[in-house]
Amino acid sequence: MDFPKTSTRQRRPRIFYGWYIVAASVAMNFYLSLAFFQGFQIFFLPILTEFGWSRTVMSGAFSLRQLESGALAPLIGFLVDRWGPRTIITTGVLIGGAGMVMLSLINSVWMFYAAFLIISFGASGASHGITWPIVVSNWFRRLRGRALGISYLGPVVGGPFIVLVAYLEAALGWRMSVLLLGIGAWFVGVPLAMVARTRPEPYGYLPDGVALEEDHNQWSDHTSRVAAAQLQAEPIQGLTLKQAIRTRAFWYLVVILGFHGLGVNGIMVHQIPYFQSVGFSAQEAAVAVGMIFVLSGIGRLGAGSLMDYFDPRLVLAVVLAVQASSYFMLLLVQSFWQMVLFALLFGAAFGSTIPARPIMIRSLFGNRAFGAIQGAAQGAAVIMGVVGPLFLGAAYDLTGSYAPAIIVMGVITAAAIPLPILMGSTKTAITV
Repeated sequence: MDFPKTSTRQRRPRIFYGWYIVAASVAMNFYLSLAFFQGFQIFFLPILTEFGWSRTVMSGAFSLRQLESGALAPLIGFLVDRWGPRTIITTGVLIGGAGMVMLSLINSVWMFYAAFLIISFGASGASHGITWPIVVSNWFRRLRGRALGISYLGPVVGGPFIVLVAYLEAALGWRMSVLLLGIGAWFVGVPLAMVARTRPEPYGYLPDGVALEEDHNQWSDHTSRVAAAQLQAEPIQGLTLKQAIRTRAFWYLVVILGFHGLGVNGIMVHQIPYFQSVGFSAQEAAVAVGMIFVLSGIGRLGAGSLMDYFDPRLVLAVVLAVQASSYFMLLLVQSFWQMVLFALLFGAAFGSTIPARPIMIRSLFGNRAFGAIQGAAQGAAVIMGVVGPLFLGAAYDLTGSYAPAIIVMGVITAAAIPLPILMGSTKTAITV
């Protein structure tokens, strides 16, 4: 049977499917940012006021979120490698929405913690922590940094809308607001999860949207075309998880992620209470959070693109320097323009580290066990992320001020600046 003489150019879709996956990642994390990760700060003080809990008790739930997410990261990476992203993302959405519904019904500390853990469990699979970066990395090669940077823009797009969560809470109360956001997660998240596909090769494409050059007389059935795609696909190379954890590069990266996580996770939980403590209203504080996530887009796009052209280790060192500077700027915030400057520094640095993680791991360790190594690196660094919210909450309860904890976070982050340069690469890494 003769096939029509249709050129590859004519048969090629106008938009490469990988960009639909990138868009789905943006949309999913836009919603999760509003409903749980950033928007949930709006409910911090209303819940605290209703139950009379201390800030340390409230912070403990956020710390458990980090602990659970870190503990699950290696498992999620393994499951994505084994079962594919769509199953993991869909399951995460269903569990996370159920947890938010449960949270709207709490009447005790143990119920608050239990609901928070269930939400965190779901969000670990649905968010761009592990699953979406793996998918995007598989669909792009030459444009990987740019695609990853764009795929992380969900919280950036959602930033200006966080103030709407504040108005929702003011109008309906925190319980009804959380209930509606939880139900919304099912309706928004499940269709977006269906967009995910593990690799482009079975669909007749190589990464970046390069169509397979097919001779229809030679590749006349689907099975043969898939075989051709596999032959032309990006080679599987690099280290296994067991080999990676025996390198100094891996453990330097763990320390960097840990020092980074101490400050970022602490600030993400307490930034609205902090801004309120220095004289801003809840709505003004929500605007500040929105600015941080909008400005983090500079880092999410900029760092990913820069790492396509420059040594990722050098870019990461600069990012850590900017992040350390932002903490000392935070101590000076008393007016709107100072708040904008802090948002620019902190947002750009925070945003930069998000695409930097998978890019660094892929460049250091290859793609042989990318999901497992990324999960292990983030999981091993989780302790500092757990400490951050508790550290700031306890500092405020003990001293009436966040300043001592913020100074410590700035110093620790500054201490991590040389580590990206010192880690070398897997070619020169010294086995420990």
